[in-house]
Amino acid sequence: MLLIRQLPAYLVLKLNPTGPIPSPPARTDFWSLSSSYDELSLVCMKDQSPTVGVLEVSDDWTAFRVAGTMEFTLTGIVAQISQVIADAQLGIFVVSTFDTDYILVNHNDADLAVTRWRESGIEVIEPIHQSARLDFIDINYELKDLANNNRAGKSWIDDYPTEGDLMIANLLLQAGTQAPPQTCTAFTLRSRSTGLALGGIGFKGEHIDGDFRAMEIGYGLAESMHRQGLGTEAVAGIIEIARERGITQLCAETDFSNLASQRVLVLNGFNELSRSETGIWWGLSILD
Repeated sequence: MLLIRQLPAYLVLKLNPTGPIPSPPARTDFWSLSSSYDELSLVCMKDQSPTVGVLEVSDDWTAFRVAGTMEFTLTGIVAQISQVIADAQLGIFVVSTFDTDYILVNHNDADLAVTRWRESGIEVIEPIHQSARLDFIDINYELKDLANNNRAGKSWIDDYPTEGDLMIANLLLQAGTQAPPQTCTAFTLRSRSTGLALGGIGFKGEHIDGDFRAMEIGYGLAESMHRQGLGTEAVAGIIEIARERGITQLCAETDFSNLASQRVLVLNGFNELSRSETGIWWGLSILD
């Protein structure tokens, strides 16, 4: 299945061809500079726009990246994507790189473009939060398929979902409630480079122990993704989501023998709170 990952808002700029050449930013999802004999154009995120040499600006573009690496022998990828948009009478701006393709759609048309792509069988994922290597996707996007481990046509790595992912998905499905994306409590973790699902993370609910009250988090990665620092990155991401939502206290429980998970929490600033018959409790106070 063809998979597209949605990116942030972008600008398309016409620059003075005899003016200064902007330098690529240190970190970005996508940045493209094109030069011809009479034109210099730049595609970049809004906060990366140069301040000098700008002749024209076309703003309010939403960018989409074809996930994974496209071999040169593959044909018709852009045609398949653009035909759907053409049938919907929408305009696009396409930039290709060595590995893949980027499709920009006017921000006002983005929702309709996503709908039309999905109707045509093209999968589109919309990150709620992003870290360096991970997209945090609302688990409700594919909750039923996840709960039933329905792998047909899914962009999942071979050993995803884990038992924990299946349990959480079934609990949410049985609860029968879907929070809006901005307040969802569970996230699928997908690779930003390949788009493949590889684990999960989320808020399990409030934990109360005497005077101590905190939002408990839980997380897990497919075994093939262990020992790559992704767990540490995922927990750092859920801390940022908690901060954005005004959550001030987090906690998590680990088994006594799960040294790797304990290290992940310590690296993210958690401290040991207490020990019970089932494991070790860890806590973190989130400061502004």
